[in-house]
Amino acid sequence: MTSLTVTLPPPPKEVRSNWRGHYMTKARAMKKYRHISCLAAKSAMGGRVLGWVKASVHITAHFPTARHMDPSNIIDALKAAFDGLEDAGVIVNDNNLWPERPVILTKQTNPRVELRITKEEI
Repeated sequence: MTSLTVTLPPPPKEVRSNWRGHYMTKARAMKKYRHISCLAAKSAMGGRVLGWVKASVHITAHFPTARHMDPSNIIDALKAAFDGLEDAGVIVNDNNLWPERPVILTKQTNPRVELRITKEEI
């Protein structure tokens, strides 16, 4: 297997870098989104542990309205999701997980974020 697709709900507003709320509220939201990402990745892997050393991630974000985050903010909001991929064993260290420019789709009936992780050779 050289690629894996993980589908997540859109990141909550509390995990975004420009959200201005209590730090503990943000910490709880980050922990929850990280856990959701870990479970979704484990489900997508079917019980295996991939343990890739280096990978790229292609992000496709589906939003219900035309109001959405810009590409750099989407990548930043997915930091907890990338940590969850590491927790699940997709990649050894998320420092070596390189995001590509996200694709943003609006007016979608099923809001979600799709991460297509592709193994890269060292």
